[in-house]
Order: sequence, then C-alpha cells, then structure tokens
Amino acid sequence: MASFDLQGAFQRARQLAAAGVRGRYAPSPTGELHPGNLRTALLAWLQARLAGGRFVLRMEDLDRPRTRPGCADLILEQLAWLGLEWDEGPDNGGPVGPYVQSARDEIYEAALSRLHEQGLLFACYCSRKDIAQAAGAPHGRPGIYPGTCRNGSPAAEPGGRPPPSWRYRVGVGKASVWDELAGWVQQDMRTEMGDFVLRRSDRLFAYQLAVVVDDALMGITDVLRGADLLDSTPRQRVLYEALGWPVPRFWHVPLLRDREGNRMAKRDGSVSLSRLREQGQSPADVVGDLAAGLGLVPEGASCSAGELLQSLSLETLRQKLAAALRADLRRADS
Repeated sequence: MASFDLQGAFQRARQLAAAGVRGRYAPSPTGELHPGNLRTALLAWLQARLAGGRFVLRMEDLDRPRTRPGCADLILEQLAWLGLEWDEGPDNGGPVGPYVQSARDEIYEAALSRLHEQGLLFACYCSRKDIAQAAGAPHGRPGIYPGTCRNGSPAAEPGGRPPPSWRYRVGVGKASVWDELAGWVQQDMRTEMGDFVLRRSDRLFAYQLAVVVDDALMGITDVLRGADLLDSTPRQRVLYEALGWPVPRFWHVPLLRDREGNRMAKRDGSVSLSRLREQGQSPADVVGDLAAGLGLVPEGASCSAGELLQSLSLETLRQKLAAALRADLRRADS
C-alpha cells in the first residue's frame, strides 16, 4: 500500500497554482541541449514570464537506462548560460520537490494505487510482438492495444510468464482537450487511444503517468512543449480526470526542423549547444537565431533572453506560435 499523502500534496499544489501562472521545462538528461530543445526551453520560459508567473525546472530521468552521467548538471549550466533562470528546480529546490523524476517513485506508486483501487488498471502480459501481430489484422489499427488482457490474461504458457505491465483501462467515447495553439484535440478512446501502459514490465513508471503526476502535484498551470507530444495529450486528459485533478493549459509548439524539413533532435545527432559555443556564438546570438525562426525578431538579430522578453507580449507570442504550428502541421500533412 502506498504511504505517500497524495491528497495533501495535491492541496499544496492547488494553493501554489491559485497564486499565479506556473510554467515549466522538463528536459531528459540523455544528452546535452541542441537548438530544438533549447527553443522549447526559451518559449516555455517566455510564456511563464510574460504571464507574470514562476518558471519550474524538472529533470525527467524516468528512462534510467538512457540517462547519461553528468548530463543533468550540464543542462543546468547551459540553461543558465542562455539566461533562462528558474525559480524552482533540482539545484535550488522549492516547495513541491523533489524536482528529479528518479526521486519520485513513491509519488507515482501512490497515484497508481489510487487508479488500481478504482478498477482502472489491468495486468498485461503481451509483448510488443504480440500487439503488432494483433494490430496487423484486417481492421486493426497499428500501434493500438487490441485488448488481449483487458478481461483477464491468457493462460500461462509452460515455463511461466515475465512480469506484467500495467495498463489503464480506457472507457468509450471521445477524449477531448483544448490546446492554446492547436485548438481542440480529440481521440476516440477505443479506436485511436487504446488501453495504455502506466507501468512497464521492468517496473519503471511510464511517461504518461509520471508527467501527469508531476505537473499536477507541482501546481503547473501551463504546459508548453513540443508538438510531437500533442498526440499524448488526450491520454493525459483522461488521467487527470481519473485522479480528480484539474487539466492545465497546453501549448504545443512547432518543432525545429532543418532545411530538408527533418526534426532536429539530439538522438539524431543535431548540433549541440557546446558546439555552438565553441564556434564563438554568444547567448544573444543563440537566442536571436531561435527567435528569428519564429518571426519574433528580424533575421540576423542578436538579443538576450531578457531583451526578447521585454520586446514581446503574451498575445504576440501566442499568435506567432499558432501561425508557426499551423504551417508545421500543414507541412507534415503534405
């Protein structure tokens, strides 16, 4: 039985959220920062500051096998170098810590227990291969869990079974969530969402659970992140409602792409901030390049994060980001 006081933590978070906007940036320490996640960090910082709010930094080291030693400290140093100061985080603490996911297992366990008590979880023994084969049926949708273990797992094969994963049992109907830039996002819970994993068979908690628990219990009012996570948002809406927590405002921003239209990501070997610094670029050079790509400043402009903040309004930022997101989504559909 989980011992963490989930309700007490929620009440503390609600008091913080009632005091004003709380934005956040949550990098994964699997590598150093590159222009793509630097731009997201800059935009999250701008949104929180333009709204007169606090900016929270959280380290998402949930995927421990991929976490690289020293990367968390490097990320903190790089964000500080860029001028994106934070009010709460792994280094300076705050009222709703810890601000590192690997230290929050007890909290995730308590949330999982609450869902289990409501009958919303079931054990799943399917492998990825099993799910892929089932989805390959004539009317199966690729990637959607086919419900194999939903009403009780199949009989064990000789030799036993590996530990199960734990899936959230979705209902019927549509799950809808409003995004400040994309508008309404909707998924059919059975045909587009499917029962999704909250705890993996290796005992690690899944991103979908951790991000909802963290944002809710840190009092985050505004979640600004990359548009690659837009598809996950209806799942998270379902979890917020099941746990009895309010849904934050979502801002899904366009991804930074290269000249060929490919996403710039650290796992794909995108140029790092360290390389840019070695080339002699200053914080103002980097901020200016990132802002110019969204039309926030003229091409070739050099400006610090503070100067950019002073030149913008929240509504201008919203309009520029919404236009850029629409263009990015059209490009993806073409």
